[in-house]
Amino acid sequence: MEFVRDLVPKLSKVYVVDLAPSLLEQTRQRCERNGWTNVEAIAADATRFELPIQADVVTCSYSLTMIPDWFAAVDRAIELLKPGGVFGAVDFFVSRKHPEIGYAKHSWFTRTFWPTWFAFDNVHLHPDHVRYLHRHFECRRFLEFTTRLPYMPFARVPWYLFVGRKA
Repeated sequence: MEFVRDLVPKLSKVYVVDLAPSLLEQTRQRCERNGWTNVEAIAADATRFELPIQADVVTCSYSLTMIPDWFAAVDRAIELLKPGGVFGAVDFFVSRKHPEIGYAKHSWFTRTFWPTWFAFDNVHLHPDHVRYLHRHFECRRFLEFTTRLPYMPFARVPWYLFVGRKA
């Protein structure tokens, strides 16, 4: 939320959903520090979370790779969004072995090493994130990148940014 800190006070309501009590506590402290009274931190499963109204925006920031049934989490986001609502996601990923034309094609090493390395921390990179999001939303913006990680100066992990609209 720090990246959109100027927008938070303009929103009627923000729900931060997580299963980790420590992350929810960080959210509460950040809200108190910034005077955000419209933000509610909720301990809930993203695949089952209920809202009192349909949402304008749902975001997932480096979380789909940590949700065992991420398909259900995306499906739930679709249900929570009002028609024309926006879904945004940023996460690590690996490409399919044979991606569609126009999408990044990662090497065998990348497709094998990164999922294995991240799995030690229960982070599961998946080759179907990109395709699933494109099939379920009208894509407004999609970018693929690689970045270095601390203590691994020669290796670059792939990540994506996706913004889509619910039909």
